[in-house]
Amino acid sequence: MEKEKQSLIKELGESTAKSYAGSYMRLRKILNMTDKRKPIKKISLDVILGEIKKVDNPSTAYSVFVIAKKIFSYADNKEKFDELDKEIKDRKREIQVDKNKNLSQSLPTYKEIASAVKKETDPRKYITSFIMFKINTRNQDVALADLHAKPKDNYDEKRNHLIVDGNKVIFIRNVYKTAKKYGQKKNTIVVKKFADAVRDVLGDADTKPLFSRKNGEHITPASIASYLKKYVVLGLNEGQIIKAVLKYADENGSYDMLRKISANRGTGVNVLLQEYDVSNIKEPTEVITQKQEVKQVVEVE
Repeated sequence: MEKEKQSLIKELGESTAKSYAGSYMRLRKILNMTDKRKPIKKISLDVILGEIKKVDNPSTAYSVFVIAKKIFSYADNKEKFDELDKEIKDRKREIQVDKNKNLSQSLPTYKEIASAVKKETDPRKYITSFIMFKINTRNQDVALADLHAKPKDNYDEKRNHLIVDGNKVIFIRNVYKTAKKYGQKKNTIVVKKFADAVRDVLGDADTKPLFSRKNGEHITPASIASYLKKYVVLGLNEGQIIKAVLKYADENGSYDMLRKISANRGTGVNVLLQEYDVSNIKEPTEVITQKQEVKQVVEVE
């Protein structure tokens, strides 16, 4: 078992390796494999795929399905894999459509979030909400940030940084979900209130983490989401904010805004639309109306 698991994760990043290892163990449990010496490879692929089909939660089913595809040759079993792949994705979409219908009605609007951010007076809450809303980041992008009263020569490459430079702040991200693919990201925030908020949190310090535990140590990755919960306006989380922003982009037909969100977040446009777009209720049509065609030409120009 251990040798098979290690062969799956040996070339993966820490976060992905942890996820794959968990999915590997989950698949063993689904298959009722109690003999630790026996690898999954020894079981018939038909039996494995049959058991995966029975998993109620399609997200769980897909996570273990990915492991099966890694263990067995895709080229030799393409038809079987493709059939189950489509079935699971169809199930996931049905659930996502239902969620989108409900969430679209309950989410605050883009303008309501913008107003809440603008009016926020708590400096940490303002900084966190501003970055999530305006730069479309995930939790860890903010949680792992250090504040700096002025520019300097070197910065810790294992941390993110908010650097005050006059009335602007340079936001450098070294650590975020897709950093290995997209590399370091840099945003310049030219908003006086934001610069003042960073200064407020810094106080007399030259450098200081935006968030830390009571003992002064950095917050752990496992606790980031719960830790940041009280530092986001309207009781929202980063997933809800990105969905509200995407809904606004969809309603205003702004592909340029969509591309900016994609670049800021380090997420492909197709993934954004599939995972976060609450307007994604109907299957996309290949029929282009005259109105749509004109709109597309205007955007290109």
